[in-house]
Amino acid sequence: MSKYLALLAGAFVLAMAAPGKPVASSGNWKVDARHSDAQLTTDGTTEFGKKNTNFTVGFARLMGIVKLDSTNPANSTIHIDFYPSTSMDPTIDHDGNVNIKWFSNEANNTMICFRSQTMEQTADGRLKATGDLGLMRVDRNVEITPSESYSGPVYGPPMFHHVKQTATFVFDLPAEAASGPNKGYLSSSGSTSMAREDFPQLFKAIFATEWPAVVRDKNCQTLGTGEAYGGTQCTGTFLMPTFPVGPRASSGEDYPGPQNFNSIVGQHLTIAVHMRLKPSGSGAKAAGEGE
Repeated sequence: MSKYLALLAGAFVLAMAAPGKPVASSGNWKVDARHSDAQLTTDGTTEFGKKNTNFTVGFARLMGIVKLDSTNPANSTIHIDFYPSTSMDPTIDHDGNVNIKWFSNEANNTMICFRSQTMEQTADGRLKATGDLGLMRVDRNVEITPSESYSGPVYGPPMFHHVKQTATFVFDLPAEAASGPNKGYLSSSGSTSMAREDFPQLFKAIFATEWPAVVRDKNCQTLGTGEAYGGTQCTGTFLMPTFPVGPRASSGEDYPGPQNFNSIVGQHLTIAVHMRLKPSGSGAKAAGEGE
């Protein structure tokens, strides 16, 4: 009987020590900006403060580099940037330099980045990444002086602001690359949550930034050629901020509803990222391949 108990105890220890499911395919991966995004959600109220709810403040375009090590998850790294979808590429860089092509008529611009410092695999096989969550913002003073010779606002020189705080993202990563139409790609999602007092500058910047809609998995095809040309047809998932529509009065269809029906409280923020990863020319391979 004692031998049986000893075997059971040994099996229990081995089960506790066994790792979770393997980390996704090893190698370097690039975030596919056309098929990736970040969702910014905060708390608020609706029905004139009677009900608590959550609002999606906006969606952002996402880009970056992910390095995965299936044999030692601690060697993995995740570096991502997200920014308003006014352009495919960010209008500012990490040093505060401005791409004037996209910034000539803008008073400000925002970019948020995450740089992992430590990585660990959780018991359920996910990746826990702790690192620096940075806010980079460029602001310019705007002078508007109405006169007979007025030709538009005058923008002052760019002023660069950069602050960061520690944050932790938890990512879901499949153990193998996809098959079918997305063969060779990895799909990953991750999120982090924080309170306003943890990073007040980030909250202020996010609420002050305009976040245009993002089209996830956008795919455009030209219909016909020559005389049969029928234009371009695009498909995808349209992602935009969500605010419940207030009640409308019977006086007219154009009435937008009462003011303050919805209100953003903004005491908590969740950042959820959705990534499609493609191999980055560094020997990225599916788990188990070549072993």
